[in-house]
Amino acid sequence: MWEEIVSLWEDRSLLRDLVRENPLLGAVLFTILQALQVVIAPLPGEVTGFMAGFLFGTIPGFLLSTTGILLGSMLAFLLVRTFRKHFLKRYEFHPYYVKIKRVFRKYGLTGVFILYLIPGFPKDILNYLVGFMPISFKSFIVVSTIGRAPGTLALAIQGDVVYGGHPLRIILVTSAFAVAFLSFLLLKKRLENYLNSNSTT
Repeated sequence: MWEEIVSLWEDRSLLRDLVRENPLLGAVLFTILQALQVVIAPLPGEVTGFMAGFLFGTIPGFLLSTTGILLGSMLAFLLVRTFRKHFLKRYEFHPYYVKIKRVFRKYGLTGVFILYLIPGFPKDILNYLVGFMPISFKSFIVVSTIGRAPGTLALAIQGDVVYGGHPLRIILVTSAFAVAFLSFLLLKKRLENYLNSNSTT
């Protein structure tokens, strides 16, 4: 396993060169993979977000990753709206469904937007559960896309910096994001308690 990881690291330029030689195919395939990750989660979102920056660079990777997330989120939302009864049976008593319903009743789209911002909150499940709320398709797309953008950009930056292979930059960027992530985690419980306070089911 470690030999494969070392080999991948040593040949990382070949991976990006391969993408550059087939820009359209590479972009399309990655976008489809990212969309599938959102709908059926074959890979953790952190992995695909990181690979976007690693393979395509920060800005192209961010844009491709965001496009894939957008398409996957749209499909998940529309699936719930189309097969509402089927999904409701599955998620009606899910703790996340109860939480999101409480948050939406009190804070509306603002509360949903904050949920998308919270690190560690399962965004892919959130896409499905928000479909039960009285939210328009347009509002959902705006809130989910903007809410996920900071995390998506952060992963693309990390992937791009790691590809560069500069130890100091990797340490600085990783440390900065680690501090930001830990700070958000410290505030996470307070934020969730605030969103849930005085809300009713």
